Amino acid sequence: MRNSRSNLILLIVLQVVAIILYPPEFFSRAPQAALLPPAMFLLLVLALIGMNTGTLALESGRTALNMIQGLNIVVRLIMLFPNLKRGDTWDILLILAQLVGMGLSWYNMTKLDQLPLSELRFRPEKTQ
Repeated sequence: MRNSRSNLILLIVLQVVAIILYPPEFFSRAPQAALLPPAMFLLLVLALIGMNTGTLALESGRTALNMIQGLNIVVRLIMLFPNLKRGDTWDILLILAQLVGMGLSWYNMTKLDQLPLSELRFRPEKTQ
């Protein structure tokens, strides 16, 4: 039980890192993009709260978490190509951050699908 809980916490931490991993100077060039990490983090938190309070079925919660990570991949891919260069030089930090963020999101999606639904709760279900 303890091992599954620590795996779930690690997976959630990796999901948060995948969402917020942007170089800070990118937001000075594209200030509208600063809205993405908090909005996706809010969706992630709402899905986790819903799953653990019982207002969202575990299957639906897993789908919501996968949707958030998939959306993260698509948004990063859309932002990557127009911002590859800053002036005449390649923006290596942004390229690396985008690739690592997409990789972490992909990893999270595959690991979420492998987890049994019963391990997606922070607390075990009470049996009566």
